[in-house]
Amino acid sequence: MVDLALFDSPFGVLQLSRRPHRSRETLQPWDAADEYLLQHIAEQDIPAHSRFLIVNDAQGSLCSALSAYDCTLWADSAISQLSATENCARNQCKPPHFLPATDIPQGEFDYILYKLPKSRSLLKYQLTHLSGLLNSADCFTAAAMARHIDHHIVAAFADYLAPARPSLARKKARLIHLLEKPTPKTVGDDSKVLTIPDYNLVLHNRANVFSRDKLDRGSRLMLSGMEKLPAAERIADLACGNGLLGIHAARLWPNATISFFDDSYLALDSARKNIGVNTCMAGANTSFTPDDCLSNYDGQPFDLILCNPPFHQDHHVGDHIAQQMFRDALKHIAPNGRLCVVGNRHLGYHVVLKKLFGHCDVIASDPKFVVLAAYC
Repeated sequence: MVDLALFDSPFGVLQLSRRPHRSRETLQPWDAADEYLLQHIAEQDIPAHSRFLIVNDAQGSLCSALSAYDCTLWADSAISQLSATENCARNQCKPPHFLPATDIPQGEFDYILYKLPKSRSLLKYQLTHLSGLLNSADCFTAAAMARHIDHHIVAAFADYLAPARPSLARKKARLIHLLEKPTPKTVGDDSKVLTIPDYNLVLHNRANVFSRDKLDRGSRLMLSGMEKLPAAERIADLACGNGLLGIHAARLWPNATISFFDDSYLALDSARKNIGVNTCMAGANTSFTPDDCLSNYDGQPFDLILCNPPFHQDHHVGDHIAQQMFRDALKHIAPNGRLCVVGNRHLGYHVVLKKLFGHCDVIASDPKFVVLAAYC
């Protein structure tokens, strides 16, 4: 049963859900910044045929409210795409055209609405590309909760788009308006190359990829723990990021078929490049799928699912995505298969995994992290 919330927007009352779906949802599918942005648009005299580019609409609230216009959603999130499609259908609205972050918007837009992402690298990537699309300062408005707008954000706008000024706060949210028309900026390669000599790895990490500057401690521990796992033929790297765990699996079991899943299109693009650079695995043995956990997977079960789950969704910290990943993994694990997870000790994943799967073993640990293998 999907929990629905009523959003009384300036464009009508909408029934919205939030992904990942969970019962007794405590978070709304919109925030005060969405409300402020929609109120600002409602106060303008906008022709019905206007073309909108909506960037980073996390749960589809903006796309649903503005569906009477010609909307394109540009985002680095499968959840954003799925939520916009679902919420528009639920409210009998026209869904937006979707453009993944790996593609660049083209053509002319009458208005560009921008929700600030948490990732500074994604902010730079998007603002730089948007700088060539704006015909005037007035057609662009950004929004975020006030606590997420500081002098670093204002400086980033000046560097990558145009000088900007935050509005007064309303319900702890602010808009950001440009002070002048942007000049197109030079767009460079957004990848950052990370070399890990002790594993003979060269990783190309695009904007918005987790731990793009260094190998995080949990992943390093997971690499050592994976060598204790039994051989597997069908493997999933869930929340794959740059593909590190799947790459190590390909080296351990070169005849395996490996499927990479992530919410981020830029992460999947990084993983695709990295598996080619760091292994000899043929393309027929790999796949790369944007998804909300494994919610749309309907293929064969996996012998092994590797997972370094996120502990936040945008600015919301919690284990709800990890728990959804664990439940989805249980649905798609083969008999005698294993889910291998790394996480902070204090998160208590072993309790959840043992309850879901029946068995949960510690295969590697250090004072901060633990690697767990769950099986039925």
